[in-house]
Amino acid sequence: MLASLTNHGWSAVSEHVREEWPIRIGLVTPLANERANIEQFMDEVLRYLQVSDRWYCILDNVSHDGTNEVVKAKSENDARVVHVWAPQNRCVADAYIAGYKAAFASGCRWILEMDGGLSHPPAKIPEFIAAMDAGYDFAGGSRFMPGGEHRSPWVRRGLSYGGTVLAQLLLRSRMTDMTSGFECFSRRAMEYILKRGVQSRANFFQTEIRHMMHQFRWTEIPFVYVNESPSLGRPAIGEALKLLLRMSLQK
Repeated sequence: MLASLTNHGWSAVSEHVREEWPIRIGLVTPLANERANIEQFMDEVLRYLQVSDRWYCILDNVSHDGTNEVVKAKSENDARVVHVWAPQNRCVADAYIAGYKAAFASGCRWILEMDGGLSHPPAKIPEFIAAMDAGYDFAGGSRFMPGGEHRSPWVRRGLSYGGTVLAQLLLRSRMTDMTSGFECFSRRAMEYILKRGVQSRANFFQTEIRHMMHQFRWTEIPFVYVNESPSLGRPAIGEALKLLLRMSLQK
């Protein structure tokens, strides 16, 4: 499947998509203060997008270092970049949901979520496209399967892996990574998420979403995650444990 992709991430077997949906794939990326590497990041991501694809960059009042201005200027010169200003956001989950809604409303056939910066490698985009082309409803990036790696401080690695193990035990998850935010959805999978919604206001919403995706046809894609941030805040950890227990009791 990957052999059908060019160096720019174009898939020959995806040409028919244009007849079904106006946009083959829409990327969703909340951004905050990424001024140090935003231009490099955007250039690398755009290498893998077709002219008709779209990249929804979600920004709000948290961004104050000039990232917003860089993205807005880029959107005025490249139709693939869609600047989404969402001052109503109150948490990280709000930012992602705003991006999901924008991509879904625009008619994207597939919706790929990835973090800002370079913690999620843009070079993996063709593999997500290939998975969706193969008929999967959900392709989740995994740092814990063969070929994947979690390069970050040990506290963050422990929280990510520990969260996955707990989800496997309490929710009977069969995915090797239940806490990553590098993932791609079909329209029907995304429609289900938007209708059902998430309870978490912090990073645990990623686990909620991956739990929902078990009822769809899913696969995982290994990737190397790089993040120098030390850890999540205690309120986020407490919320995650509370919601995980609640979800396990509902099974």
